[in-house]
Amino acid sequence: MNKFRVFCFLFVGTLIAAIPGCNEGPTNGRSVEKSPDGAVEILAVTSDGQIEHREGRFLDQVRRSDSKLIVVDFWASWCGPCRKLAPILEDLKQDWGDKIEVIKLDVDTNPAIAQHLQVSSIPDVRIFRSGTQIDGFVGLAPKEEIDSILKRHE
Repeated sequence: MNKFRVFCFLFVGTLIAAIPGCNEGPTNGRSVEKSPDGAVEILAVTSDGQIEHREGRFLDQVRRSDSKLIVVDFWASWCGPCRKLAPILEDLKQDWGDKIEVIKLDVDTNPAIAQHLQVSSIPDVRIFRSGTQIDGFVGLAPKEEIDSILKRHE
């Protein structure tokens, strides 16, 4: 068995500190089967190009039968990096339009879902297709990096 060190990142202002021993990040191949359900925000682009927040249900969005990429942002209102990531994800939704869905799941209002999917640090972004996780990352990432991740799965 391979041994590796797992680090979580603590954001303190602009300083990032690596903390050894945290739980590992997102696991590809994880299915949402048997996941609890809960309310989420869905980012939509209006006809005039603005971002609109709509309400939806987690399982309805993630278990879609089409091949659309579903980007799920696990966040909380008190999380500084989460607040910095939000406009990046909005920009990506505008750029990608109907090719992706961006779902925001507040871990404070949906702790059962976050626990079931083993979310241990936020922001935690998971990318799903047809109910199965195919990619993801933990922490704040630049728009270009997230765009590159999405392009791998087009």
